[in-house]
Amino acid sequence: MTDAPADWGGRQGYTDVFLPSALRAVQDLCERRGGALESLTCEAVPDTTGDVVVAATTVLLFRGRRCVFRRGIWPPTHPATTRAAIYASVLEERLMTRVRPQLGDGEPPIDL
Repeated sequence: MTDAPADWGGRQGYTDVFLPSALRAVQDLCERRGGALESLTCEAVPDTTGDVVVAATTVLLFRGRRCVFRRGIWPPTHPATTRAAIYASVLEERLMTRVRPQLGDGEPPIDL
């Protein structure tokens, strides 16, 4: 695993910058596209090689469906605020291309 630049603050510091930036971007997305944000969280988990990765998970209601979007944010490839913008852009693309209006009750969440 390649180390992130020291000024990115390590896993916790990076996450502390990513979360509020991503929250603003996802809230804006929900306002523009008619979604309702339920939660946005980050958690550190071991990957298959034993390294620790951090994944951000968004749960929201969109077009009558509950959607879950999970994406790794650590180790980083961009500064946290840039990564947050990318996260929200990919989420929007997935919502607009993969979620169809709900036809019946009891549908499982859509894993984006």
